[in-house]
Amino acid sequence: MNDFIVTSVSFDDHSFLAAAFYEDRMLSELTMEADNRQNPSLVGRIYRGYVEKVARNTGGAFVRIGKMETFLPGTKAETKTGTRAEERNHRLRASTPITVMVTKDAAGVKQPVVTENLRLAGRFAVVSSKPGRISFSAKLGNEEKTLLKKWVPHEYGSEFGILLRTNAAQAQKSEVLEELDCLMEEMRQILKKAESAKSGDLLYMPEPFYITMARDLYKAPDRVFTDIPAAEETLKPFSTNQGEMPILHGKGGMSLADLYELPRDLGRLMNKKVYLKSGAYLVIEETEAFVSIDVNSGKCVRGRIPEETYRRINLEAAEEIARQMRLRNLSGMILVDFISMKNEDHIDELLHVMRKHLRVDHIHTEVIDITPLGIMEIVRQKMKKPLAQVLSMC
Repeated sequence: MNDFIVTSVSFDDHSFLAAAFYEDRMLSELTMEADNRQNPSLVGRIYRGYVEKVARNTGGAFVRIGKMETFLPGTKAETKTGTRAEERNHRLRASTPITVMVTKDAAGVKQPVVTENLRLAGRFAVVSSKPGRISFSAKLGNEEKTLLKKWVPHEYGSEFGILLRTNAAQAQKSEVLEELDCLMEEMRQILKKAESAKSGDLLYMPEPFYITMARDLYKAPDRVFTDIPAAEETLKPFSTNQGEMPILHGKGGMSLADLYELPRDLGRLMNKKVYLKSGAYLVIEETEAFVSIDVNSGKCVRGRIPEETYRRINLEAAEEIARQMRLRNLSGMILVDFISMKNEDHIDELLHVMRKHLRVDHIHTEVIDITPLGIMEIVRQKMKKPLAQVLSMC
């Protein structure tokens, strides 16, 4: 039974709003925000700003939005000398008005990152302000892509960029086209509003984070619960019970957080050590430059053949590492020190299994390779603050 819950939870004497997805009562996905909303995420917001300074050496620019300074990075093509770089530098002059979307929150001394390519995401599709071809999620099969390509009129891509998501393969044609029409009209209204907007004006506020999470789940929940009345109406479309979603308060006045033992799970997620069923364990260290994960055999002594024991531990660890990356929102460069194996087939199997577990992650994640020293290199796109930083912000 897969459950999706939205609830309030206390941790370290502070209150948070949490959205959690459970597979057979095991926490699989988690997103949290401070309940006081003093430091809300800006990701997905669209603002009108102006170019404060052009960074010609990188092809980017610093964009001022009210009192907030943000950074607009350049593409690889725009950092080189040539026509495209010259065109961008001519267009992005100081004081030039610009409409941008926040793609990354501020982290440490780094400003929020923005983009000119505005994006509106739905359940089945994503519409971007930059015209282009109609593209598809990499997780869709060739037959699904062929079918979806027939559904969407070619002219849609001439006005806006269109990306059809994995969920579109399970939808009806009418549902996909209806959502696309709504997203395209909403984008038109945002661009029209931007023409007369002043610097610092907020043009678009994304949906609550728990709605985005519910929409991006790789598995549809069997049950949707909340003990927050304000969230009930917006969560109804995700309920499988014909839009009727119970407000669950738990037994004896218990909150959903207590009922699902979320505070216990948060305590474990703040711990560097993660114990596996076999007796082995992981050590997760977050640094400024990268995340290191060490796999240790611990008390696992099963099996007479060491190589086979190491194989089983590594495969078990791979599944848990993929889960921990999602729950802790680990991103950037992630280096995993698995237990060394000599058998090349076992190493190839480990790479295959890790990539398989990472496919369910809605954030782009890529396994690069395993180095000669046995270190697996993984890159996960930075989108929002890691869980440890969210819990320590209050």
